[in-house]
Amino acid sequence: MAACAEPGGPSAADSGGASDDGGDIVFGQLLGITGDYASFSPPAIEAAQIAVDEINEAGGVLGREVTLATEDNRSTVDGAIAGYQKLVSVDGAQVLGSLESDGIVALYDTITEQQLPTICSSCGTTFLDDKGGEYFFRVTASDSDAGLIAAQLARDAGYKNMSMIVQNTEGASGPAEVAEAAFSGIEGNEVNTVTIEPGRSSYAAEVDQALSTNPDVIYVGAGIEAGLPILREIHRRGYDVPIIVSPDLILPETTTVPNADNLVAALGAFDVDSPTYESYAERFQERTGEEPSPGLYDANNYDQYILFALAMQAAGTTDGSEVASKIIDVASAPGTKVYSYAEGLEALENGEEINFEGASSSLDMNENGNLVSPQLSILRIVNGEWAPTESVAIDSSLRPSA
Repeated sequence: MAACAEPGGPSAADSGGASDDGGDIVFGQLLGITGDYASFSPPAIEAAQIAVDEINEAGGVLGREVTLATEDNRSTVDGAIAGYQKLVSVDGAQVLGSLESDGIVALYDTITEQQLPTICSSCGTTFLDDKGGEYFFRVTASDSDAGLIAAQLARDAGYKNMSMIVQNTEGASGPAEVAEAAFSGIEGNEVNTVTIEPGRSSYAAEVDQALSTNPDVIYVGAGIEAGLPILREIHRRGYDVPIIVSPDLILPETTTVPNADNLVAALGAFDVDSPTYESYAERFQERTGEEPSPGLYDANNYDQYILFALAMQAAGTTDGSEVASKIIDVASAPGTKVYSYAEGLEALENGEEINFEGASSSLDMNENGNLVSPQLSILRIVNGEWAPTESVAIDSSLRPSA
């Protein structure tokens, strides 16, 4: 197994996953077990283990057992770099899943150089809109879509004056920038954007600045550690207006804030009618006692590891470059539709091309490794929980480039 390159050390010659010498195949998982993304991690880890168990029960990959190695990136760029080094150098990860937007951007050059197949389950960063497809793929909608839906929600409700409170991190700023451009591009609309830095003890001044224009809708794009005090401060000021929140705030914690009834969000929706989802959801509930949640991306985490296994089986090797070259193939039409690893394995062994239909949604990808037709829903808080209330189609005329 190739070690992770230190500055000035080995690089592309040490291709990620280039180990066909027997022993367990290691699937790496790098995510924020602590910090802003901590709420997302427990279901993500459980979902990944469900996938690994399913793979091993069907005979493994290339006749070998698969193990899951999970590292904490502390929800920071520095943590992502350190966690990546440990996953590759110490744990021997041959593929990488679950990394969030900030870590993807920070590690893009390193992962590309080391040819490590990487799928992200929740990274919407617009950075990947045209940079994926070789070693980077994702099984969630782009922030370009999430931002556009936020602007569309505000437009369709007749709002004209939006204030945006946006955390200065990749995961938060990406959809906000798209939403700002789309909403402000509509004649007569005004946008007041306030940028915040995470880790502040108070955001009272920033909230005051955001409310100074008397907005009729507020957009809050932040992680949970900044987002909760901002939402509470808005309520403390007596502002009773709709609040559109970014995907990072579709969490159980936000359902308890005093202005929770005002919150609305847009996110990818699970295809609950898919046989893959039905099988996965039953196992997830048995394991955790909870229903799968689009807001926590658990089914997306499951999907990415099934894709890794199928791509590796299709490649006939663990070599990173070869595995990466098969990911779009096994995820996309044409090919025999399969709804589990066992079905996909059997079809591949019979010489068939396959199209794995995910538990989260159809995983058909374009040449940049992005979902062709992500399912999107409007979410609101219903009976104390985030719940999809309606499906929504993107109005592409709102795209700034349209």
